[in-house]
Amino acid sequence: MLSGEIVLTPLRHTPAPAGARIRKDVLVAMSDGVEVSLDVYCPAENGHFAALYAVSPYRKDLTHLPPSASFRFRECGDIDWWLNRGYAFIHADIRGTGHSRQGQWRNGALREQRDMVETIGWIAAQPWSNGRVGMTGESYYGAVQWLAAQHQPPALRAIAPYDAFADPYRDACYHGGLPCAGFLSWWAYNTRALTLLDEPGPHAPHIMAFDPVGEALRNPVDGPMWQERSAELSRIRTPTYSIGNWNMVGLHLRGNLTGYEQAQAPKKLMVYGGEGHHASIDFFNSLELHNELDRWFGHWLKDERTGVMEEPPVTLYIRNGGGFRAEGEWPPRRARIRKLFLRQGRQRGAESLNRGALSWEPPTDDKPSVYDYPQEKWGGWPGFGTTVFEGLAPNPTKAILTFTSKPLTRDLEILGPIVLRLYAESDQNDMDFIVKLSDEHARPLFAPRFLPTRAQWVTRGFLRASHAATKDEEKSRPGRPYYRHDAPRLI
Repeated sequence: MLSGEIVLTPLRHTPAPAGARIRKDVLVAMSDGVEVSLDVYCPAENGHFAALYAVSPYRKDLTHLPPSASFRFRECGDIDWWLNRGYAFIHADIRGTGHSRQGQWRNGALREQRDMVETIGWIAAQPWSNGRVGMTGESYYGAVQWLAAQHQPPALRAIAPYDAFADPYRDACYHGGLPCAGFLSWWAYNTRALTLLDEPGPHAPHIMAFDPVGEALRNPVDGPMWQERSAELSRIRTPTYSIGNWNMVGLHLRGNLTGYEQAQAPKKLMVYGGEGHHASIDFFNSLELHNELDRWFGHWLKDERTGVMEEPPVTLYIRNGGGFRAEGEWPPRRARIRKLFLRQGRQRGAESLNRGALSWEPPTDDKPSVYDYPQEKWGGWPGFGTTVFEGLAPNPTKAILTFTSKPLTRDLEILGPIVLRLYAESDQNDMDFIVKLSDEHARPLFAPRFLPTRAQWVTRGFLRASHAATKDEEKSRPGRPYYRHDAPRLI
């Protein structure tokens, strides 16, 4: 169990044990006749081994590259490390990608989910397997774990989805109904290129013909295309260790939190919070996390007495507040909702259109904040749910509204869901609301790769005004509204 502040130890690569048995490009036939390609790694000695399964469209042959920001797709972990711990490891290319050159990759479609279920069954039936399979990996490798587990394959005994969205519409591509095409465009281009650049000879017509960006833009509301690729988390009966990162708001964090909340299985939750997007990569490739995952898989796949299920179920990293801390549940019951109000007034702090105030006291006779804003039809907000106001300009708040509190007189811990109840009207028939909650420091911060800024973001949210009409009262919870995003209505 991780506790307190820790200094991450980069995982030093240790070669596979002498005599390890490695079979490359094993072809396994699926029920529709398509063969998928996978690599099988087994320890040297004979025996029946617990197996870890990782699958993606990122070309399994590239595992020799170092897991770093330069090779962001290297997200399956260190295979040799797991071999040295006595696990078999199966690394697969999804149909239509890498060396799985049959069939067509369709980015999480039902056929690919069935392929995972059938591959898990194949692994469990092998003479070197003990019949128990776990799934591991980060990002795409994590998201597909939700999709596989919802089908309840008997041999799948544990999953550990790390940075794993579960609902691509809400978690990644349409935040609050706003298209976020920046990340999707970059990701889809690179993912398709990994296979196309490796394909020998004339390209087969089916190879990477599926266009994730086009499909996303042709489906701006939630519907069958998105629902097919969204996990029914309440169907999961596989023991689940959901591991997220506070920094991944706008891509993965919602999936990790809702996955933990809804899975109907023995489960644990850990949320890390190192600064910056690359902190997520560093944590996944740390010795500390690998040791924790070894305890998890050892318990469920090997019957080892690791104590992992005797500890508190939730571990949260408290930024600026002592590091990892155990909790009994998520959201913490001891957290209480406190209301802050948007107020008029020329508050000191960020320079903006209004310099409004954020107050613990409700307004009495405040007038609304009225402003003109450029009329734009934006083709898609940048990646990871970010906005154009992310500290990349000398004055990122000058053209927007801000509401700033008085300086805090003591530390304030924010832990749990946050909601903004906003009353607004417009002379346009639709508009996009983008809200960011930030911790403003007394002096500029010098963050790597960014210009000096005084604000450290806490969280953010999005809503297209026409989608407010789709609020589902039955699925909404205190502090967490739920929108169907199925039938927008212009304001």
